[in-house]
Amino acid sequence: AARGDKLPPEIDDSSTVKIPTTRPGKRGGTSPALSPIKERAKFEIAEGFQVELFASEEEFPELRNPVAIKFDAAGRLWVATMPSYPHALPGVKTNDQILILEDTDQDGKADKRTIFAENLYLPLGFEFGEDGIFLSQEPNLVFLRDTDNDGKADQETILLHGFGSEDCHHAIHNFVWGPGGGLYMQESVFHHTQVETIYGPRRSKDNAIYRFDPRTHRLEIVSRLPPGGNPWGYAINRWGEHLYVARHNNASLINQPESGNVANANYGNSDTRNCGQEFISSRHWPDEFQGKVFTNQYKNFQGVLIHDWTENGTTYDHKRLGKVFEAHNKACIPVDLQLGPDGALYVADWYNPVLGHMQYSLRDERRDSSKGRIWRVTWKDRPLDAPAKIVGASVEELLDLLKAYEDRNRYRARRALWNLPDKTLLPALKKWLSSLDPSDVNHAHHLTEALWLHQQRGWINAKLFQQVSTHRDYHARAAAAHLLRQWSEDLPGAHNHFLRLANDEHPKVRLETVVSSTWADPSIAVAVIEQVSEHPQDKYLKFATTNARKALAPALQNHPMAIPPEKLAALPLSKSVLRALIHRPKLDPELRIKALNHLAEQGSKTKEQTLVEIIEQLEREEGPALEDWLAVLDSTKVSSSGPLDSLLKLKNSTIRQAAFAGQLRSGHLTSIPLDPDALRSIARIDSPELKLSYLEPAQKALSLSGAVQDAALFSLGHIPRNDTKIFVALAKHVVNPDLTASAVEAILTRPEETWPAEAAAALLDTQLPILKSTPVEKRGSASFELVSKLLTIISTIRKAHDTVAQIRSLQLVPVEVATVPDQLRFDQNSIRVPANTPVELRLNNPDVIQHNLVLCAPNSLEKVGRSVDKILADPKAIERDWIPDLPEVLHATPMAKPHQKVVLRFITPKKPGSYPFLCTVPGHWRIMHGTMIVDKPNNLSSSNKANKHVLILTGEPEYGTRSSLSELGKKLEKDHQLKITHLEIDRSENPHRFPDLSKHLPKADLLILSLRFVNLEESQYKALDQHLTHKPFIAVRTTTHLFDFPKNSKLAGENREFPTRHLGTPYRGHHGHESSQVNYVMSAKHPVMTGINPRFWTPDFHYAVNPLDIECTPLMIGQALRGRQRATFKKVGGHNHAMVLSAEDQKRISGSPHPIVWTIESKPNRRALATTIGARKSFEDPNVQRLYRNAVLWSLGYAIPKP
Repeated sequence: AARGDKLPPEIDDSSTVKIPTTRPGKRGGTSPALSPIKERAKFEIAEGFQVELFASEEEFPELRNPVAIKFDAAGRLWVATMPSYPHALPGVKTNDQILILEDTDQDGKADKRTIFAENLYLPLGFEFGEDGIFLSQEPNLVFLRDTDNDGKADQETILLHGFGSEDCHHAIHNFVWGPGGGLYMQESVFHHTQVETIYGPRRSKDNAIYRFDPRTHRLEIVSRLPPGGNPWGYAINRWGEHLYVARHNNASLINQPESGNVANANYGNSDTRNCGQEFISSRHWPDEFQGKVFTNQYKNFQGVLIHDWTENGTTYDHKRLGKVFEAHNKACIPVDLQLGPDGALYVADWYNPVLGHMQYSLRDERRDSSKGRIWRVTWKDRPLDAPAKIVGASVEELLDLLKAYEDRNRYRARRALWNLPDKTLLPALKKWLSSLDPSDVNHAHHLTEALWLHQQRGWINAKLFQQVSTHRDYHARAAAAHLLRQWSEDLPGAHNHFLRLANDEHPKVRLETVVSSTWADPSIAVAVIEQVSEHPQDKYLKFATTNARKALAPALQNHPMAIPPEKLAALPLSKSVLRALIHRPKLDPELRIKALNHLAEQGSKTKEQTLVEIIEQLEREEGPALEDWLAVLDSTKVSSSGPLDSLLKLKNSTIRQAAFAGQLRSGHLTSIPLDPDALRSIARIDSPELKLSYLEPAQKALSLSGAVQDAALFSLGHIPRNDTKIFVALAKHVVNPDLTASAVEAILTRPEETWPAEAAAALLDTQLPILKSTPVEKRGSASFELVSKLLTIISTIRKAHDTVAQIRSLQLVPVEVATVPDQLRFDQNSIRVPANTPVELRLNNPDVIQHNLVLCAPNSLEKVGRSVDKILADPKAIERDWIPDLPEVLHATPMAKPHQKVVLRFITPKKPGSYPFLCTVPGHWRIMHGTMIVDKPNNLSSSNKANKHVLILTGEPEYGTRSSLSELGKKLEKDHQLKITHLEIDRSENPHRFPDLSKHLPKADLLILSLRFVNLEESQYKALDQHLTHKPFIAVRTTTHLFDFPKNSKLAGENREFPTRHLGTPYRGHHGHESSQVNYVMSAKHPVMTGINPRFWTPDFHYAVNPLDIECTPLMIGQALRGRQRATFKKVGGHNHAMVLSAEDQKRISGSPHPIVWTIESKPNRRALATTIGARKSFEDPNVQRLYRNAVLWSLGYAIPKP
């Protein structure tokens, strides 16, 4: 055809291979396809409920795999069917349909069917519009119109194009009208959406909730990252709050901060595989059901549940109340539900022996697309509701329906009102509003309904907004705050409304205001966040505020809350600057005192009174600057005890401790009470003499119990002198399991040189057997870790190296494994551990679905995996995480929920070999598996050996690494019991050789090199060349140009070839002595990067190293800055490194970024690293100190402690 040839009418495909019949897998098995009568007979129905068949494939053969249902204004049930799922077949025309079912004789059963639309493909969601329906037809949102009113669609309009369609049943679905005229749609994981609109492109990855306004044709992403992978089910309550289910394990969420800039907030209790939500608002149901929620569940439980949502601050508490009915046949798959005009609950039953697409082949012949049921649920002995008249109703009758008790009657009445012309609706609405009775208990809701109607029409009514937003009912005020996101540009005085609502007494109103402000002009949002920050915040409101700050980072750039401290210090003390000085953490104490003096003078109060008021305010707000202001109190001598008395009445222990310390320091506390916070206040005292006054009360408190005794131990750890007496007292309490951690922590607080040798030895003798007998699963406790540290230090002091080795052998070797989001795999195909060794396996699950890791015996992957498939038919298998009861299953982690980390501690097998591991979540194991390679302990580079030898070679006089690395060595000796040898070239005696290199180099387990332009004698050059070929090393800074062999020397070529061969790059220059650099972490998950800030500044000259050898992996990159002044960063998320600098520092950027820390993988089983960070001043940064410590431990195969 492409060549212009004429094609035959029928293609001859006789030579093609026939597609083989799919062999049914055993993954979960199937359920029998029963007739509706037999299916209904198996239902377990809760007392009071009645379940009847409304429609099935027997009466209506077109009712096949119903996926969505809606009642129209005439009381007819519209059903979207989807027999084409899971995919279209080649050569077969799809025929998914929209059916209209009617119960014309009102006997509770459908008796008439109309096909509104056919030949559709995957109509996952729909909603009614004027003369038609909005419909999902991935990748499009379309409108099907019935232009001639014959009950059949005859016109299709593509409204929007570009919605994701990668995973067919995750496309836009769950269409719900918001009360203000927006059509909400959900989208699930694995999708990439890019919709071009007249307002600009709308892009989303993985999942989203959209709002489409048909009047303006505006599409908004109202929740860019909903709390989970697969949102299935959407309902909106009478006040416009959104309830939907999300995550793969489907936790329900109500009152989501509904902004594209705010998401992933808290949610209620988890339930498994929910699908569909409906608020109960019908007098047909008992009074105790009103306001509760009907929810379908389709997996591991097939049926309908009832849930309770109790309002709590900004959100709701969730509780599952029980069953409505349960189908004990897995072919029954409830996927949607809705209350009908008669108050009965109608449930769409997909009905298929095969559930899902992941668990079975897409071509599994057992899939049955011929069946579908609609069940009707009622309450026995209670009359049904009389259906409201909507079709043919006058505008006045429709407006009065906005007062209806039933949510669905108001929902359908709104839809009818939206279709009316302005000239009909506007005068009637004005009249209706004027007739409302302010004494009516529902007056606030009636006003809110009118406000929503104005929103749908685009009518800005400032007077009505004022009424609703100031009403005594906070629900109305919250609804008005929610609406502000659409009216922020057009409502007169919107800025003032935002500020007023930001200071509302109810947190829900403040939350809605924060979220709406992120849709408004940034100047409004900044002011709103400022105001809200001065009020108490629960976890949910705090989350919304934090995310709003991230979204508004550019607008906040020049705000007092965000500018660099040195700029803030130069500003006059305006109201906003004073607010920043109070609320911003980590500011210069002098700035705080400056603000304190100013506020005290302005308020005609004492400095102490003002300070106490600031502390009380920050305590109420849980402000991050609280500790900073307590430090101001620590440096303040109060004139009397009175101002601090109010602080002692607070529940915050840190504040109480600061208040006790302040009274003692100022001489207003004559004796220290036996109060936990009074005893712990010693940590805030600097004077040794004052600290001694704690000795007597601490000794008395030791005889008490509970928190006081615990605080006494803490206090003893800080009291000077009396070393033997205090050590013996603390050691006595180490044996008490309830006090072990506190007692050991107190001992570790005291200087090691003060520990009495005899008492320390006795403690070692008594505690070592206890340490050895600790079960492996309990070795992650604080007590075990602290006792291990204490005994290691005592053994090191006593030079008992064998004991140190014993203690180390008890320590858990950390093993990190993570899942890869959206890919059903672990991030490592194999992990290597020593045999017969305690390990702590840490499974990190950043995915949106749950996973576990199950370790099995060698060669048992297939057996265990197939057993997983077989137990899927067992409804109780989920309770044991689908882990088969087999001897081949050795160990298993707990099930890791989405974005959760779990830990498993166990002793590795004694026998070396390959041990498979897998995830037992249904459908995962065939892809999601790996191997744990168990080595002999002495063959593993990460085995723990005491006194590993680190050799440091320094030979550069310019950058001070001699002293920096010497200090590093001393700390490594003390903290990690390494043996450190430091050799230095003495340029005054012999600038060509290291003394005793031949003696120490062969013994070195790790070599640290810091050389610059050395003309090394040939024998030592060769020794280094050979050593670096197979042993771990760390190359520091100028080691990229370590040699300076003369041009006429046979080694002259090694000046560049040696660093290229061993480090992956030669010296390529730097950006000059008047430069500095910013450093960015690129491989945050690498162990060497543990505890290092994502970005920080150092005064290093930025070295050019690109291009690195292919066998090098950068862990950090750097960017040169002109000038030596410190750089500042904006507080924003993400990894756009250039843009996280402040605007001024961005202007200082010079040249290209280059790697500054990289690993070298040129030799197997040899760890090597190079870094160009290392100037003397750089070592003052904790990040650089941690980098070098981590690099040493990693190179030696040691576990790296977390900060």
